[in-house]
Amino acid sequence: MEKRKFWSYENKLTAIFFFSIGFVFFDRLAINYLIPFMQEDFSLTNTQIGLVSAALALTWSISGPLGGYISDKAKSKKAVLATFVVLFSVVSLSHGFVGSFAMLFVLRLVMGIVEGPIIPITQSIIAVESSENRRGFNTGFTMNTGNAVFGSFLAPLVIVALANAFDWHTAFYLTIIPGIILSMVILKFVKNPKKLEQVGTSENEKINFKEVIKHRNIWLSIIIFSCFMTFLMAFSIYTPLFLVNVKGVSSSTMSLIMAAFGAGYAIFGIVIPAFSDRLGRKPISIIFGICSILLPFSLIFVDSVSMLMILVFFLSAGSGVGSIVMSAVPVESVPFKFAGVAVGLVIGIGELFGGFLNPILSGMAADNWGLTAPLVISSSAAFLAFLCSFFMIESLPSKVRETEEQELGTSSVTV
Repeated sequence: MEKRKFWSYENKLTAIFFFSIGFVFFDRLAINYLIPFMQEDFSLTNTQIGLVSAALALTWSISGPLGGYISDKAKSKKAVLATFVVLFSVVSLSHGFVGSFAMLFVLRLVMGIVEGPIIPITQSIIAVESSENRRGFNTGFTMNTGNAVFGSFLAPLVIVALANAFDWHTAFYLTIIPGIILSMVILKFVKNPKKLEQVGTSENEKINFKEVIKHRNIWLSIIIFSCFMTFLMAFSIYTPLFLVNVKGVSSSTMSLIMAAFGAGYAIFGIVIPAFSDRLGRKPISIIFGICSILLPFSLIFVDSVSMLMILVFFLSAGSGVGSIVMSAVPVESVPFKFAGVAVGLVIGIGELFGGFLNPILSGMAADNWGLTAPLVISSSAAFLAFLCSFFMIESLPSKVRETEEQELGTSSVTV
């Protein structure tokens, strides 16, 4: 019996994309932790801070689908990916030279353009190259856990330490180093997916967006992921304010509660997609979608800090559904040659509604009805995602084969 090597290409690819996606979110969220330092220099208003966040989300939502399209047409997906990693590293470094809000706003627009394609490209490659029984785990580990570990845990510690030791300019300058290293690793170790080469589009062949969007799972994934992003962003942005200003807890207590969410997101971000590799995408999305509905309401109705930390940790399991509907379901629902554009469409439209429009509308709701309103919006979006999950067609290959075999057996008996 041949012994399977741990450091297989699949595991190697998963590790590379874990760091690649993690660095994307490290870089994307770094400005949130540097804004207090920058605010002193530029006298930024809260409205301007909101616009800086919305600017990146807007261009990200456009470049995501386009980046997926470009990677599907290109001969070398890894070359396209490495190029975008270098570009966003250079743009990140450029943030250290900003001297005004206008320049910062423009750079965030550009950042969204060069960062947006990276997630669709990496997620489509990892989904195609993964074993059928590892697709959920691999996409969850790279996307959910990479995001949580680098963006929510390491970024505030490292970035703030650099800003305190030097200044906020230097913190931006140093972000180019990981990007250059990652681009070199991608070029050296990542292979162009063989499955895509076998069924890939030629340079002159057009990718028909109608061919992709006609699949029920694709437009359902778009709706569910848009709702998921609305749930996640409304919760992430306004929970700290709600806890401090409405619940009256200290900033240190608030950070502990948010850390409980980050820890749960990192752990369940692997576990829940891995469950879907065994039990199916649809039932897992439905079951753990309930957790997302309950999470915002736990903040509203529970006053005990210890109980709240426990609930927030376990109810964060609902966040594991994100990578399932963002990557696994779209890739399994269309021909592999459309993998990049399918994932790009789901992410792009989800980012438009959840990352761009939602923070603005949730902020307006908070101004008119109080900070409870964004949490109600968060839970309502999760409820809509939960309802739409019932209409998904199961896409897990092993479950699809079981269904086909059962139908074939039934038809044979009838004949």
